[in-house]
Amino acid sequence: MAALPPILHKPAEGLVGHARAVAREGYLLGLSFLFRQRVPNAIPQFSPNFQDHRLPIVFLVPGYLENHGCFSTLYEELLWSGVRLALYKPRYTLASVREMASDFATFMNLTLSREECENSPVFLVGHSMGGLICRQAMLKHWQMRQQVQHLFTLATPHQGTHMAHLGLGDCVVDMLPGSRFLSELNKADRAYRHKMTSVIATPDALLLRTKAAKLDGARHTLLERSGHMALLDDARLFNHLKAEIYPHLGA
Repeated sequence: MAALPPILHKPAEGLVGHARAVAREGYLLGLSFLFRQRVPNAIPQFSPNFQDHRLPIVFLVPGYLENHGCFSTLYEELLWSGVRLALYKPRYTLASVREMASDFATFMNLTLSREECENSPVFLVGHSMGGLICRQAMLKHWQMRQQVQHLFTLATPHQGTHMAHLGLGDCVVDMLPGSRFLSELNKADRAYRHKMTSVIATPDALLLRTKAAKLDGARHTLLERSGHMALLDDARLFNHLKAEIYPHLGA
């Protein structure tokens, strides 16, 4: 696996700078829910270049109560970088993570069964709960789908978050610290952590603590002065993903 360039962190600005970042994070969280209502239909589920078998494929998986509109900036950045994109559209927004993972696995398998996807390098990108959906879906597929090169989780609560107490649905129970789901998942996929990167944003108004996104055995990338939603528009994230994917262009 190609070595990645170091992530350049912006210098800390003390309490005032931190407060501003938290305020911006709250603002972006609010906008994201408006965004998901208005933008998704403008983003095709499969990118216009999806028939080009020479290009690697990136699956984008949104998080809790998010739609794929949250990926609009990242989608455009990756598309212009020369990759194919497949957007997973959640159908069961309040179901358990296991149920959503099963649904995503079905979508992934149907997509990769297409002739133009045969032997294409594949990357998974899951935001927040979407990272857990990807991890759970891949439990039975790391061996079956060896074309999957890497899984990137973005601001994902691998160790749970107490903010889940404020949500609804079976999936929020799964995201509570010490939940049965997380305990089982964190034991089950240890053998594949070398194929995972956890991208951690600070401050994160939903995870609250940096260690909530840490995953033993995986690589970690810290984006300071970003945020739970802000990292989806962070140029440092775009550069990080591109550096991983570029060696597979034209494979």
